[in-house]
Amino acid sequence: MVKSISALNFRPPVESKTSERKGTKPLPEPTSIQQVLLLMVVHLCRKILFIDPNIKVGIYIMLVFFGSILGDVLPVPNSYFSRKDNIFNIYFVKLSWGWTMIFVGSFVYLTSSVYSCGDKTKIRKHMLRLLFATFMWFFWTKLFVTIEESYGYCSKPIVRSSNSRKQCLSKGLSWNSFSLSGHTFILIYCALIIMEEAKALVSWEAIKDHLRNEDHNRSSEESGSATPLDCLSAEQLLFVRDKYEKFTPFIRLSFIAMAVLALLWDIMLMATIIYFHSTPEKFVASVIAVLLWFFSYRFLFSRRLLGIPLPGEGSFRYMNPAQPLQMLYARRASLITKTEKTSSFMGMPFSPPKLLVKEYSEYPREILKG
Repeated sequence: MVKSISALNFRPPVESKTSERKGTKPLPEPTSIQQVLLLMVVHLCRKILFIDPNIKVGIYIMLVFFGSILGDVLPVPNSYFSRKDNIFNIYFVKLSWGWTMIFVGSFVYLTSSVYSCGDKTKIRKHMLRLLFATFMWFFWTKLFVTIEESYGYCSKPIVRSSNSRKQCLSKGLSWNSFSLSGHTFILIYCALIIMEEAKALVSWEAIKDHLRNEDHNRSSEESGSATPLDCLSAEQLLFVRDKYEKFTPFIRLSFIAMAVLALLWDIMLMATIIYFHSTPEKFVASVIAVLLWFFSYRFLFSRRLLGIPLPGEGSFRYMNPAQPLQMLYARRASLITKTEKTSSFMGMPFSPPKLLVKEYSEYPREILKG
């Protein structure tokens, strides 16, 4: 009798349970509240930066053209942004290229260090995109100044010299010329560069899953599904795991700063459109900025004519660097049908689809009450 009771109270050892789970994929680690809040902020910043650049370019061109015409025709009241000495103009717009290069440069260096496995040659090639952009910015801004000084005239005749514009302004006179809007050019160009370089974060969170699955595949006797990291050596995989954990918090902060800058550049662009320069001066400057962006990212870098890759191209492919936003839009479209659009938060709908509600409403109340 005692033996039968002890047999009924028998419990399998813990080792048998763990042995049953052997070979299964590991689960992700729990996320802290701080990480959830940070990811929510990053998600909001994605809404700002992950707009299709082709659509954003059209918006810029139309805003500059029609907004400038309305600003010239309609009596727009003065505001704080109409003053040239406002704090945003002095400390941000006039230093906009420096601000952009600081945060975008940090973002490009940190992300490329991870997906290039620390290869200094590949990292330098990614940084060359910003060096090329800096050269273009310097060349065109100097050209704008040269055009203004060479093809202008003073309101009153003075002695011609190489510094005629400075002499004219020093005497309290006005210099009349075709002054291309440098602010319009640099604000649009900076915003487009930020949007292009931010694409490296499209599938960044998936690298963590790839690392976990790749570790499982290499430690397990059974071969699991292939990951983008299976082409890496053991040293490269160790480097990616280490740098991904160390750099990801700083990458997210840089991404947030880039989103704030892009939003600020758009606001200051609206102020420039309304209050400063003439319509032709702003429109020509905006077209030059758009053409320069197209020439760089849609022609030179996409075809590797200078050996410079696009953002996200490295030792392993964790996303499609050529069309990352199209993949993101396709994923969103698969979650929501074409005929039904529901409000959502971070990709999750607030309410169930109408079709599901309709199906439940067709049941009798007695069945629903149970």
